[in-house]
Amino acid sequence: MSDSIQTARDTAAAIVERINSDAEFKAQVANDPQGALVAAGLPQHVVAEFLAEELSGEVSGYLVGNCTVTCILTECTITSL
Repeated sequence: MSDSIQTARDTAAAIVERINSDAEFKAQVANDPQGALVAAGLPQHVVAEFLAEELSGEVSGYLVGNCTVTCILTECTITSL
């Protein structure tokens, strides 16, 4: 796995944690997902692809291999470990 993919995964995980613990940031993501996620450190192209897939309803475990987590921008639910 390339360093850039691992960095994006680590950043995405930190963003999910922040969304779940910081109500103000969660509101920022809800109001401007692209701006908030890019400002939080995800590459623009990753955010654009994620949002396109999220709007199609096909996102599950994005950026995390063998993930059992479903992320919907403002919440993350662990379904099993």
